Amino acid sequence: MTELSTFPTQPYAPAPEHAPRDDALDLYSLVPYLDGYQDRAKTRRCFITDDSRSEVSWTDVDGQGPANVRVLNSLAELRGYRSLHCPQTNDLRVFSVCQPNSWRPLSVTCDMFMEIVDAVGASSDLLELPLSFYQKTIAVEEGFTTAPVFRLNATSMEIMYIVKYAFQKPFEEKGKDRWVLRQTGVYQKYDIATKNSTLVVLNPTRECKFQERLMGLLQSPYKRTCLQRNPLLVHNILFGTFFHAWRDYLKHLEGRILPIANTTVAAEIEKELRVNHESLTAVRTTENRCLVLQPIFRSLDRTFEVLHQANAALSECGAVQPGELQAMKRLLDNYSSTINSYGQAAWSLQSRTSRIAAHITDTLSFKDAYIAKRQTEFMLRDSTTVRVITVVTLVYLPATFTATLLGMNSFFEMDDNRRIVVSPQFWIYIVCAVPLTVATLSYWWYFQKAKQRGERSMNGAISGAMMV
Repeated sequence: MTELSTFPTQPYAPAPEHAPRDDALDLYSLVPYLDGYQDRAKTRRCFITDDSRSEVSWTDVDGQGPANVRVLNSLAELRGYRSLHCPQTNDLRVFSVCQPNSWRPLSVTCDMFMEIVDAVGASSDLLELPLSFYQKTIAVEEGFTTAPVFRLNATSMEIMYIVKYAFQKPFEEKGKDRWVLRQTGVYQKYDIATKNSTLVVLNPTRECKFQERLMGLLQSPYKRTCLQRNPLLVHNILFGTFFHAWRDYLKHLEGRILPIANTTVAAEIEKELRVNHESLTAVRTTENRCLVLQPIFRSLDRTFEVLHQANAALSECGAVQPGELQAMKRLLDNYSSTINSYGQAAWSLQSRTSRIAAHITDTLSFKDAYIAKRQTEFMLRDSTTVRVITVVTLVYLPATFTATLLGMNSFFEMDDNRRIVVSPQFWIYIVCAVPLTVATLSYWWYFQKAKQRGERSMNGAISGAMMV
């Protein structure tokens, strides 16, 4: 827990666009220098640049009155509405900013978000929150979650965290999984003296279920009173909305590998396999999705620890009734136990997919080795046949040569006494056959020598590379 002074607040005076706010410098913050922050936000493309496409939902609950919701679409509207709003005792304010979808920048400009930070009187730690909501083209940082932050002093308390959760899309896209990982960012500042609670919520879509439920609860007088009586109850709306989807997500991942696992338990190498490289790819994909769950679950557990610290701080200052504090402590303990059970299930599933992938790899290797062995046997069988043919050819070759030679009527004839007479032109056969034979043997000898020289040069190059 970090006990620091709160972010220094000044009388409201709109700052020019992109102007560094030196009065807001906080050297004990995660974001001490605003110029560096703006460069990071611009590089990561966390905010839109067109002010006309901005959208901020500002919800006020003043005392026991109804919730007043206002959607602001520009920096001028935000500043104008802020100048008309004067916080009262026991107020609840909610600033909601969303992404068009979970892979796009937040629907506010950088100047509008800076205005929200100034309106809330938040520490500059809040500026770290939108850096996880940016434009991307691939699923990067799935296993990364910004560390939860807790700040406390004599006048106020601040909580900030990002919660990641599994979400099932209502429709199925061709070739894509309906289950995805999404995130919601939450910042809360609680003023101990006035009991005012201010929330800044970053949602991944406009149709975020948490935002709908929060707005619905704020319209109910009884539930609105409960949220005002215990400022930490608002976090249970978020956890209650998405937390239990993890069990369905783990079930979904397990359902993807079970059919493959059942076909790899036993396989006969001699028969056609029921698994292939596509099966291995599917298992490896599931294994990769399991890998990111462990850091996510650890981050969630750390978030519950931060909320425990906030609950203890509320107990020390006497801002909440003891009974509600005990109920919140038990609730957070139950969440921690549940997330630990999810973590164990994810670890077990990851280990199982690793074993299945190894089994498939070994099976495919054994199958390849079996095929290679069969091919070697066929080659040996063929070589035996060729050897028999060669031996038979060598046996009959002299006789065949003799019959061919004596059958040449141009060089050999029979006289009247049935005796063989050699023609005087027999030298023509000798002159033609001997040079052709010498040329053939010379070509074979040259080819063999060239092959040997190439092998020696290659071996020398490999030996030289190994010595280097």
